[in-house]
Amino acid sequence: MRSATAPFSSHSRRSPLLLFAVALIALKHPVAYAILDSLQTGPRARLAARLWCAGAITGMPMTKRLHRFVPALTIAVLVTAWPALADSASDGIKAFNKGDFLTAIRHFAAAVKGKPEDAALHAWLGSAQLRAGQPQTAVETLTKAVALDPRMPEAENNLGSAYWALKKVPEAVAHYRQAVLLQPHYPAPHYNLGTAYLETKDYDNAVGEFTAAAELDPKNADALNNLGVAYERQGKLDSALTAYEKAVGVNPGDHSLGLNLAVALRAAGRTDDAVKQLIHLVSEGARLPAVYVNLGLIQYERKEYQAGRSSFRQAIALDPKHWAAHYNLGLCARQLGHPQEAMEAFRKAAHINPKAANAHINLGAMELDAANPEQAAGHFAAALKAAPDSYPAAFNLGLANARLEKHEDALRIWQALAKGHPQDAALREALASTYFRLHRYDQARREYRALVDLRTDDLIAHNNLGLICEEFGQLDQAVAAYQRALAIKSDYAPAHNNLGVVYERQGKKEAAVAAYREALKADPELADARSNLDRLVPSD
Repeated sequence: MRSATAPFSSHSRRSPLLLFAVALIALKHPVAYAILDSLQTGPRARLAARLWCAGAITGMPMTKRLHRFVPALTIAVLVTAWPALADSASDGIKAFNKGDFLTAIRHFAAAVKGKPEDAALHAWLGSAQLRAGQPQTAVETLTKAVALDPRMPEAENNLGSAYWALKKVPEAVAHYRQAVLLQPHYPAPHYNLGTAYLETKDYDNAVGEFTAAAELDPKNADALNNLGVAYERQGKLDSALTAYEKAVGVNPGDHSLGLNLAVALRAAGRTDDAVKQLIHLVSEGARLPAVYVNLGLIQYERKEYQAGRSSFRQAIALDPKHWAAHYNLGLCARQLGHPQEAMEAFRKAAHINPKAANAHINLGAMELDAANPEQAAGHFAAALKAAPDSYPAAFNLGLANARLEKHEDALRIWQALAKGHPQDAALREALASTYFRLHRYDQARREYRALVDLRTDDLIAHNNLGLICEEFGQLDQAVAAYQRALAIKSDYAPAHNNLGVVYERQGKKEAAVAAYREALKADPELADARSNLDRLVPSD
C-alpha cells in the first residue's frame, strides 16, 4: 500500500484525508496571511492552499490633523484702525468678533453701500462672508477689495482662503503668495501656504512655510503640528518628533496634538514612549477614539489581546460608528477564542463602512474555519466588490470555491491572479494542488515545478512531483524527487513510503523494505507503510 490520493498500482489504496489548520500571522503590513497546511499522514499529496486573513489595520485610524480652523484655513481679522468708521461698520466689527457673521454681513453691506469705494469695508464684508460659509460671494467681494487697494495682505490672504474653500488650489496659492510678498512677517499666509503645499504633497515647501509661520508666531501650536506632519511625510521622523513635542508644549490641553506625537513615536520605533504618551492622554481624560484605537493597536501587536480588546471597546464607547475600532476588536476577540464576538464585530465594521474589505475577508476566513464555504464565498465576493483589486479576497474566493468542489471556478480565479503575480508561490501551490486533485497531472507538474523554483525547500511539492512522475512512468525522476524531499526533511515518512513503492515497481525489494522501515521509524502510525512492509516481509 502507498500513501497516495490516487491509485498507481494494484496494491495501492486511496486515503484522501485533508485537514486544515489556520494560523493568523500578524504582520506590519495591513494584510497578514495564514497558511493552511496539510496535517495528513496517509496521503502523499498536500492539497491544501494558503488562506489569507486580514491583519490589524496599523495606523489607519491615526488622525493627522492639518488645522482646527473652519473654514479650512486661517482667516485674517483686519485690525487696521480706520478714521471715522460709520456706525454700521463698527456694529459689523462687534458682531464679527462675537462670531455672529450673518449680522456682521448685514452691517458691512450697509457700510459698503454708503462707501462703495472703501477697500477696507469690502475686505471686512468678504471676511464675514467667508466665515459665514459663503466662499463664492466672498471671492467676489474680496476681489473687489484688492482691486480697490492692492496693498492689503489680509484681504489677499482671505481671498486665498475663499478660493481654497472652493477647491481652487492654484488661485488660493497665488493669493497667499501675494499676501507674503506684501507682508513677509505676516504669519497667516505662511501657515496657509504650508497647508496648501501639504495637501498637494509638496512637502519641502510645506516645511519652509510652516517653519516661517512658527518662527513668526511661536505660540502657534497648529503650525508646529503641521510642520511635524510635513517632516513625517518626508520620512524625517526625528525632526517631526521635535515639532510635535514643541506643539504639545505650546498647547498641552489639545489632545489631538498629543495623539500625533504618540503616532510619530510609534512610527519611530519608540513603542514604549508611544504607550506612555497614549496612557498620559487617557489619564488626562482624552475623548478622542483614535487615542484608544492606537493604544489598542500596539497592544494587539504585543499580543496583549485582552488589553487591546478593552481599548477598542473604549473607542467604540466614544464613537459607536468607528468602524476600525469594531474591526480591530474583532481581531482581538478572534485571538482570544471568542468567534461569535469576533464575527459580530467584523459585521458591524462592514455595515458601518461597506468598503471595509478586510472585515469581509475575516468574516469569510471564519466561515471557512467553521466549514461554511458557501457563506465564506459570499463574504469574499463582498470584499472584492469593495476592493476589486484585493488579492486576498480573490485568492480566498478561489479557495472557497475549491471547498465547494467548484474547481473550475477556483482555477479561473487563480489563473487570472497568476498573470499579475507570476512569482507568487501560494498561487502556484493552489493551482498545482487543484490540478493534482482533478488528475490533470501534466498541468500539476508544470505548477509544482514552478513552485519548487520559487520555494526550493518545499518538501511536499517535491514529494508531489514524485507522485506525478510515477503517473507518467518516470520512475527514476520520481526517485530523485522523493530524495530531494528527504534531503529537506530526512524523517518525512510519506516520502520514505512513496520511495519504497517506486523501488517495488523497479523490482528493488530490499531497497523498498529499507524505505518502508525508515517510514515507520519516522512515523510508527503510518498505516500505508506498515501495510506495504507486512506484504513484503510478513514476519517483520
